Amino acid sequence: MIVAARKIPVLRYCLVIVLFSLLFVGTEYLYLHYKKAQLLRSNIESVISSHQNSALIDTCIYELYSADNNSRLYTITGNKTYLHKYSADIDNVLVTINKIKFSDQDIPNSEKFLKLVLEKTVKTTNYIKLRRLTDSLIRSSENITRSLNRIQKAKPDVIAQHITTFDTVRTPTPAKHKKSFFGRLFSAMSKKKEEKAKPVIVTKDTVIYSHEIAKSTIQSGKEAYNYYKKLYLANSKMQKDELQILVLNNNLAEEIIVGLKNYKAIEQAYIDHSKSELRENMANVFADFNKGSTINFILLTLLLIVVFYNLWKIFRNEQKIIDYSNSAEEYAQLKSNFLAGMSHEIRTPLNSVIGFSEQLSQEDLPPSQKEQVAAIRNSSEMILDLVNEILDFSKYETGKMNFESAPFMLDQTIDEVFATVNIHAQKKHILLERTGQIDENICCEGDKMRLKQVLMNLLGNAIKFTRHGKVTLNTNIEMVLPDKIILIVSVTDTGIGIDKEDLPHVFDEFSQVAKAQNVTRHKGTGLGLAICKKIVELQGGSIEVASTPGIGSIFSFELPLTQLENNDCIIEQSMSDDLMADCVKDKFVLLVDDNKLNILLARTILKKWGIKCDIAYDGQQAFELFKLKTYDLVITDIQMPVMDGLQLIKHIREFSDPIKSKIIIMALTANVMKEDRDIYLSTGANDIILKPFLEKDLIEKIAVAIQNNTTALRFIA
Repeated sequence: MIVAARKIPVLRYCLVIVLFSLLFVGTEYLYLHYKKAQLLRSNIESVISSHQNSALIDTCIYELYSADNNSRLYTITGNKTYLHKYSADIDNVLVTINKIKFSDQDIPNSEKFLKLVLEKTVKTTNYIKLRRLTDSLIRSSENITRSLNRIQKAKPDVIAQHITTFDTVRTPTPAKHKKSFFGRLFSAMSKKKEEKAKPVIVTKDTVIYSHEIAKSTIQSGKEAYNYYKKLYLANSKMQKDELQILVLNNNLAEEIIVGLKNYKAIEQAYIDHSKSELRENMANVFADFNKGSTINFILLTLLLIVVFYNLWKIFRNEQKIIDYSNSAEEYAQLKSNFLAGMSHEIRTPLNSVIGFSEQLSQEDLPPSQKEQVAAIRNSSEMILDLVNEILDFSKYETGKMNFESAPFMLDQTIDEVFATVNIHAQKKHILLERTGQIDENICCEGDKMRLKQVLMNLLGNAIKFTRHGKVTLNTNIEMVLPDKIILIVSVTDTGIGIDKEDLPHVFDEFSQVAKAQNVTRHKGTGLGLAICKKIVELQGGSIEVASTPGIGSIFSFELPLTQLENNDCIIEQSMSDDLMADCVKDKFVLLVDDNKLNILLARTILKKWGIKCDIAYDGQQAFELFKLKTYDLVITDIQMPVMDGLQLIKHIREFSDPIKSKIIIMALTANVMKEDRDIYLSTGANDIILKPFLEKDLIEKIAVAIQNNTTALRFIA
C-alpha cells in the first residue's frame, strides 16, 4: 500500500505538460494570424478615409454655393459683411481642398478642379467690381432724370409726334337659347371642347401721341443718350461677365459633380473590392479562429479531463495515504502493544534473573562465582535498559508519552543522578565534577523521572565516549517569572568529539556515529539522544550540541519548570535497614502470582526479612484465602488466569467487611505504561511494584506502605 501511495505519476504529469505545450502552440498560431486582422484593420481605415474625402468634397460644394450667394448679396446690398463672408468661404474651400487626399488613381482631373476654383474666384471679384460700377452709374442716371423733368416744364420749341399701333382681340358672344336638361348636361360635359372652338377676332387700332420738346431738351437728350449708351454697353459687358461667371459656376459644378461621381464610382468600386477582400479575410480569420478555438476547446477539454483525472487520482492517493496512515497508526498501536507485551514478557524473566543474581551476590561464593553472578546481573541490567529505551521510543512514536506533574526538590534530584553516574565514572577512572549553583531549597513541579532520564543519558554518553580526562555537569537556573524558572544544564566531556557532518544527525532516531562506536564495545540502539530530545522539546524546552573532534563535546538543554513553595515538596529520605526491618517484621502477606519463579524470588526475599506469606497462583484462589484469613498486605500480579489482578482488587475493595476491604494492596506488574499504572491505582491499588525489582526496592515499598497505613489508622482513631 505504501508503494502505491508514494508512486509518482510521471506519465500523467508529462501528459499535462504536453497538453499545456500544445495549448501554447495554438495560442502562438492565433497570434501569428493577427497580421490578417491588421490587414483587415487597414482596409477598414481606407474605407473610412474614402468616406472622409467624400464628406470634404460635399463641404467644398456647400462652401462654393455659400460664397456665390454672399457675393450676390454684396453686389445687391453693398454690405461689406457679405464680402467678408465671401472671402472666408473661398478660404475655407481652399483649405478643404488641401485636406482632400487626392491621388492619380482616385481623381485624374484634381488639378483642373483647383484651377477652376481659382478662376471662379478671380471672375467673381471682377464681377463684383463691375457691378459696383454699374450701380454707381445707375445712381448718376437718377440725377439726369431729375434734370430732364425740370426741362420739360420749359416752352417747347419742337412738336414731336409718336404713332403707336396695337391689336385689339375680341371674342364673339354667342346667342343664348334655352336648352333642355339633357342638352345642358351634354353641354356641361363638352364645355372644354366648346371653349377651344371659340372664334377670335383681331383688329388693329392706331393711336397718335404728340408732345412739344424744347431744343435744350433735345441737346440734353443727346447727352443722356450717349450716357445711357455707355451704361448699356457697361451693363452688356457686365451681363457677359455674369454669364461667364454662371458658365464657370456651371462648369465648376459639372466638374465637381463629375469628379464626385468618378470618386464615388472609384470609392464604390474600392468599397466593393474592400468588402470582398474584407469578407474573404474575415472568413479566413474566423475560419482560423474557429479552427483554433476548436483545437483549444478540444485541448482544454482534454486538459480538464486530465486535471479532473489527476485530481481524482490525487484524491484516491490521499485516500490511500489516509488509509495507510490509519493502518500505520493502528500498526503503531499494535507495535506499541506488542512492545508493551514484550516488555512485560521480557521483564518477567528478567525479574528472576536480576533478583536471583542479587541474592546470589549476597551469598558467600567463591570469587569466580561472584564474578559470574556480577556478569549475569550487569547483562540483565543492560537488557533492561535496552527494553526501556525501545518502549520509550514506541511511546513517543504513538504519541502516548505522558509527563507526570508532581513536586520535587530540584537540587536533590540532580544530586541523585550525579551520585549514581559517579560510580560508573570511578570505575572508568574518569573525573566527574559538578559546577554551578542551585539553591537546595528550590521546589519545582514537573516530571522528576524524565528529568533524571535525560541527565542519565547525557552523563552516561559522556562517560562512555571519554577515554581519559573529565566530565563536567554544569547546572543553573534563570528566573523568568515569579513562579517560572528555566533549568539550564550542560554536560561537557573531553572525549573523542563528533565530526561536523555528523552533528545534524546526532538527535535522529537510530542514528549512531561510526567513529564513536569504535570507542565502546556496546553499539547501543541509537535511541538515547533521540528520546532526550523528545523529552525536552515536548515539555517546551530545547537541546543542542557543540563538538570539536579530538577535544570533546558539549550537550546542553534548557527546560522550563514551575516553581512551588518550599513546603509543597516533601524531602524524601531513605529508610534505614533497621527501620524497614522493624516495620515489616512478623507481617502476614498474601502473595499472588502465576509465575512460580517470581513466587520463589518474592518468598525468598520476604522470608529473609521475617515476613510470613501465603501463596496463590490465581485471583480466585487468592480471594478465597482472603475471605478465610486476615492479612497485613496483599501483593498481586495483574495478568493471571481464572481471575486477574484487577478483578481481585475490585473484589477485595467491595468485600462486605469494611476493615478487611481497606487492606494494603500492591500491584506487582511488568507493565510500565502510565495508562496501565493509572488503571491499577484507580481500581484500588495502593502502590505499584515494577518488575524487575531489587530486594531493597520491594522491602522499602512494603515498609513505606505499612508505615503510612499505620499513621492513617492512628489519625482516624
